[in-house]
Amino acid sequence: MNSISKIKSEKGDWLLVAPVSGLSLKKAIGEEISIHKVTFVSRKRLPFVRRRLGFPTTIKDLRRKEWTHNFFDTSSVYAVSRLGGTRHDKEKEFLEAARNELSILSLSQLGFGQRRTNACLSISNEVRPGKLEYFMMNTLNKTFTMQFKMSGRFQTLSLDENWKRFQKFGFFYELIDIFKGNKNISSGWRNDITNAALLAGQSQSSSDLPHAFLWNMIAIETLLTHQGDSYSDALPKRVEAFIGWTTDWSVENFENKIGEVYKKRSALVHAGKSHDLQIEDLLFTDIILVNIFYNILKHIKLFPNKNALIEFSKKVEAENTLGMKPRIRPKTISYISLQYSGKDYESI
Repeated sequence: MNSISKIKSEKGDWLLVAPVSGLSLKKAIGEEISIHKVTFVSRKRLPFVRRRLGFPTTIKDLRRKEWTHNFFDTSSVYAVSRLGGTRHDKEKEFLEAARNELSILSLSQLGFGQRRTNACLSISNEVRPGKLEYFMMNTLNKTFTMQFKMSGRFQTLSLDENWKRFQKFGFFYELIDIFKGNKNISSGWRNDITNAALLAGQSQSSSDLPHAFLWNMIAIETLLTHQGDSYSDALPKRVEAFIGWTTDWSVENFENKIGEVYKKRSALVHAGKSHDLQIEDLLFTDIILVNIFYNILKHIKLFPNKNALIEFSKKVEAENTLGMKPRIRPKTISYISLQYSGKDYESI
């Protein structure tokens, strides 16, 4: 076995730490938040909780080491995890867990902020904002300009008092319980909710319209459909079961809009066509997602598996068809209306 193989196969009790970009932890949440396998902690708080997190030496001592290259001063937030096993396996497990849990945190922006001001959460600077630069000349009169524009997401998600207050009303903490496996639901349903949340979280951090739209659509399908469903037929009915009672459903013609975004999704997936895709389409899927997540997670006892959700949808549809007085849909089912301004339709 060569030296590299020996290093990779080394067994131990590993403390793994990575700087985080795009995230700020405030006093309102104790400058620390744990999702599942990873704890995110502010640089200021880290020295005071390092024993609990598994550091065998002080942060001050680590800062003195030449090999750290100011590592513990490069970010305002750090991801920390402690895992036992083979080095190669634990490195991979930590990076995957940190990225996934940042995606879950990113999803907390859905309904809380506007897409155009959302943050992109990442380990270190994996997804860095850049600069778009180009030259323009009018060859008729030989005038020219240099254009500069920031690209990507350079905003920060601040977990402060406002964020905390919103999430108490929203679905974030219920989602964390699902993610940790703390709710009595089927394993397949838990995986579907988790996968949908990861995709939707990545969508919230994305500044690429086709990517963000496609991830949203797959998240919606993951939550509401079974393999073998006719998606174009099933999606409107299952969304209607949750929000068909609202004024927006009829006034904004949601049923037709769902059909339209599904056609655009199919054109993107099967033919690579994205020229018809508009920011309005993406923002509409945000409305659908925030309401689906909220109502499923707030009523998880009613929906312990996906079959229960589908049966719920069928019963609501039967009530509507027969003109019966609504009895199936709980009175606690809610509708969250997202408000957009003109600027929201200019860029994501």
